[in-house]
Amino acid sequence: MKFAKQLKYIALGSALFIGFHLAADIEEDRTNSIGSGDWQTGLVTPSDSDADSACNVIAGLPFSCTLPTSGGGSVTCSPVTIPGGMTLSSGCVLAGSSPTDFSVDVQFDDGVSDPVTKTINLTAGPNQSPTASDPSGCPAAKTGIAWSCNLAGSATDPEGQSMTYSIGSGAPSWASISGTTLSGTPTASGAVGVAYDISDGINTISYTYNINIAVGAADALEGDDPVSIATLDDAGVSSAMTTALNSNTCGATGDQSCLTAFNNQRSSTACSLAGGASATTSQMEDYIECIVFETYTADASSISTTPAAESAASGCGQSVNVPLPGMCGYSAWTCPITNLPTGWVNNGQTVTIPDSASTQNINLIVEMRLQSWTNHLIKTVSQPVNVAAAITGASNGYKLFTHSNARDWNVWSAYDSCKAKGGNLATLTEAANSGVLNGQNLYYGQKEGSTSRPAVVYWNASRSGTNYKAAQEGGSQKYIQSSGGGDYVCTAMDRYTCGGSYAASKYYVCKDLPSCPAD
Repeated sequence: MKFAKQLKYIALGSALFIGFHLAADIEEDRTNSIGSGDWQTGLVTPSDSDADSACNVIAGLPFSCTLPTSGGGSVTCSPVTIPGGMTLSSGCVLAGSSPTDFSVDVQFDDGVSDPVTKTINLTAGPNQSPTASDPSGCPAAKTGIAWSCNLAGSATDPEGQSMTYSIGSGAPSWASISGTTLSGTPTASGAVGVAYDISDGINTISYTYNINIAVGAADALEGDDPVSIATLDDAGVSSAMTTALNSNTCGATGDQSCLTAFNNQRSSTACSLAGGASATTSQMEDYIECIVFETYTADASSISTTPAAESAASGCGQSVNVPLPGMCGYSAWTCPITNLPTGWVNNGQTVTIPDSASTQNINLIVEMRLQSWTNHLIKTVSQPVNVAAAITGASNGYKLFTHSNARDWNVWSAYDSCKAKGGNLATLTEAANSGVLNGQNLYYGQKEGSTSRPAVVYWNASRSGTNYKAAQEGGSQKYIQSSGGGDYVCTAMDRYTCGGSYAASKYYVCKDLPSCPAD
């Protein structure tokens, strides 16, 4: 009996032990099933490898995939934690892009059992770089000729991404890229590497397209595009010619670019390029000179070869106002006069006529030549000059004037009169040596070495030794002073010793006059 009871307790203990372990195994199975299958409903969530297979994420590229899952009912997804730029729909569609590996925390719900939250780790596969080769079908390149080359199709991307092109470091300055077109106007002949970069949006590679540039100056000269100095230099055109072209001595005003004028004249030139596209350097230079001569001829077209007679508004002393043709003042021009009379001076823009010149009229034969272009003659101008009119009143730069008020002892009025005429009041010495006194023996004079207005006008200024009111009489220096109601010529600066006769007339001499006024 006692033994039977012991067996009963043993059996009960075994059953409890077995039951406990069975319950533990079931709990372990249930716990292990979370993330793959629910023990109550069969909810299955994707593993990392399942998600990688479904999404096939490539670094930097957009993707869209449905996370593989199943359950006792229709499974919905809700994002718990998700990287920026990505979306997860309730239908478990994950979309977006990522440059690196990433993780998402997703809550899965089949509507039957409790929702399950799981972290899914996805791997971003490497984005492969584009590959490139020389573009095909590009035309030959020549200096001075606009050139372009389509790069589309010369590069491919393993992922099929769109590619962009940009000019690279070290590319020649004339090259540029717009879209898929590499273009520019080469400036120097020879082999050159044009570097450019290709990007698929993630990876960038550099590629160098090696091209051989031929001398194209002859083609450029006959083309429509402007010709540059660099193109002509590359062709071996002489530095003297390119320097002259590169100067600003052309145009109607003589300060415009000769290269611009040359390029503008090419559109309507009567010149032709011997040799065409195969022209030699010598033939190109002849063509350039021909157009330049046409250009200067057009610039000088407004200048008559037989202009009206010039009387040359007279200056006092020498007339320097006989103008030569306007172009003669430009640095590109030289205007020699083949029959310049002895003593006359060609100043470039004007001619100086000495006051000793013969008074008959003369025609100056002026040759308008290109100083910078082999002294080429453009035109000859026959300029009549009325010599008599040109030198009338000329007397070595000085002219004698009568004072407006014989009783006026104020030297300022004489000074102001000369200034109003465009000149200066002469000093005693200058007036005495001018040869224009014509026997006059009393006149006002400026202080020696000065051209400024006298500081004071009163007679006693002279007592301080400043001869602002100095006078000349009979070849000797005297002084004009005020004594009572009259003006007198004095030998001394002291009015008390002044004496002498009344000054009936007073004169003054103007110098530096631009012309000789009548009074």
